[in-house]
Amino acid sequence: MKDKVNDEVTRRNFLRSAASAAALAALPGVAAIAENPGPNDAVRYGFIGTGTQGCTLLRFLTTIPAGRCIATCDIYPPNLKKGVETIGSKPDTYEDYRQLLDRKDIDAVLIATPLYLHARMTIDALEAGKHVFIEKSMFFKEEEAEQIRKVSAAHPKQVLQVGLHRRSSVLYQTAMEMVGKGALGRVLLVQSRVTTHSSWRRPVADAKYERLINWRMYREYSGGLMAEMGSHFIDIANWAFEGEPVSVIGTGGLDYWKDGREVHDNIQSIFDYGGGGRHYFHCMLFNGHHSNGVMIMGDQGTLDITDDRGIYFREPVAKISSGPAKENWWAGATVSKAAAQKGVLIFPEKEAKDSGFVDRESLYARRWLASMGIYHPEEPYDPYWGELVNFFASIRENKAPVVPLEIGTADAMAVIKANRAIDTGQKTSWTKKSA
Repeated sequence: MKDKVNDEVTRRNFLRSAASAAALAALPGVAAIAENPGPNDAVRYGFIGTGTQGCTLLRFLTTIPAGRCIATCDIYPPNLKKGVETIGSKPDTYEDYRQLLDRKDIDAVLIATPLYLHARMTIDALEAGKHVFIEKSMFFKEEEAEQIRKVSAAHPKQVLQVGLHRRSSVLYQTAMEMVGKGALGRVLLVQSRVTTHSSWRRPVADAKYERLINWRMYREYSGGLMAEMGSHFIDIANWAFEGEPVSVIGTGGLDYWKDGREVHDNIQSIFDYGGGGRHYFHCMLFNGHHSNGVMIMGDQGTLDITDDRGIYFREPVAKISSGPAKENWWAGATVSKAAAQKGVLIFPEKEAKDSGFVDRESLYARRWLASMGIYHPEEPYDPYWGELVNFFASIRENKAPVVPLEIGTADAMAVIKANRAIDTGQKTSWTKKSA
């Protein structure tokens, strides 16, 4: 018995180390970055927009030696000061981003400015010969998609990566492996949510800076909740369905926060992907009872994912004899209703060990996932860190970025069309692409 336990522990440790190594190896450039390149080998970058999101990225950038920040830019002096303090590399500072782009010693720029500036700054940076990391959503207006596409095509040697960081999450990558290999059967529904009891408002010491600091509240600059929150989950649905929606309907309102804002404080939308596939997204700022996350639902199972864990629930259906989900993990086991309802963590090493029936069911699940080549014990790195590592690796190793232009375009276009559907109360459809 002791040998059996030791064998299982050894197997578990092996899988843990192997999976973590595989996950890290799959991220371009991790090995090279771990070697701590010298100053002359690092990608020299400028950072444009050192507000809240910008400083979040800068904190991760301090741990990535593959890049070296030599310039920052922000039009709001307190943000500019905070950015310099966060990165700690004594960068030169600018209030005009065009002066930063004029520098010949800058290889790349990272942009985390208000949404309405994204397209113009991306285009200017590409035309200045820089590699570009642009936060989501990639653009604000529909016509900007083609403008960015043309400029990017004219500069094929420059990397353009969009900041949809869940694409760099091993948790979400594992979930999509499960979808692709049939663990959920036929996927028909994605449900996602962002709920919080928060005004979404940032403090403003001087009223003249209200629209500068709280730009997300105003339609002149912002796509509202759909752009700031929904864009992440639109991308997850696009990933799960391997395509773009064909239409969207929606509703929303400014029903709770009566403080002068222009964007809605609650929205609901349904994206139709054709063939029965749909994505339902809702976001609200007056109730935070449910954790933020997404459920991917098929006729054989469901994945319930939050940012720190994913749980697989099987459907209590008859064992199928063909198709990609043929090898059911519960084959040969008497699965109780309680065990099915509890679900199985797809990072099973995080699960509490109870040595009971459910623990045995988790073992069946691990064996089943392993049989399909799917096994990761935990999130080996923060997805924000992962996307930034990928950006520098794409530059240094001439590899495709994890979120290229077309993925970013599909995401931003869906944001625009969903907002249009909400504002007009009418279904909005995608124009069919010519063959």
